[in-house]
Amino acid sequence: MERQRSYNGRRNIDERPKNLSQCRLQRSSSLPPVARAPPPPPPPNQLKLAAMAIDLNVRLRSADMPLAMQERAIRRARALVDANNPGITKPTQVAMCLKKEFDALYGPAWHCIVGKSFGSFVTHAGGGFLYFSVDKLCFLLFKTEVRPLVKPTSLHRLKINNA
Repeated sequence: MERQRSYNGRRNIDERPKNLSQCRLQRSSSLPPVARAPPPPPPPNQLKLAAMAIDLNVRLRSADMPLAMQERAIRRARALVDANNPGITKPTQVAMCLKKEFDALYGPAWHCIVGKSFGSFVTHAGGGFLYFSVDKLCFLLFKTEVRPLVKPTSLHRLKINNA
């Protein structure tokens, strides 16, 4: 048996269910309402970092880094921005100073991008990413993984037997 279709392909009005109460969901009153617990308070170290960021007029955007390293980066960036040192005036020079400090303290392969407008999409080592802004400058600090290169064996060292 074929269904009747109207000119636009929809079902005709006659095909609606006769008893609309069958289609409605009935609310069960036997279940208690769901109560949500308030979120747990942040750890004291996070509160300290948040208070420091507010005090230094820094906005933390994204972080995957231990709190002590975040604090060092934020304090150093604020100091570099506030310094009236004629050698550190451009964002490139600020980035170089921050990168060299993190290379010296936490090992090689740190990268730093500083500017007022930039886009990025980076891959970073776990625990080595921080994105924040100081006044109107944005800072992207991240670490990549360094693997030593394995030198291939030289062909002169291989002995080939001509048999």
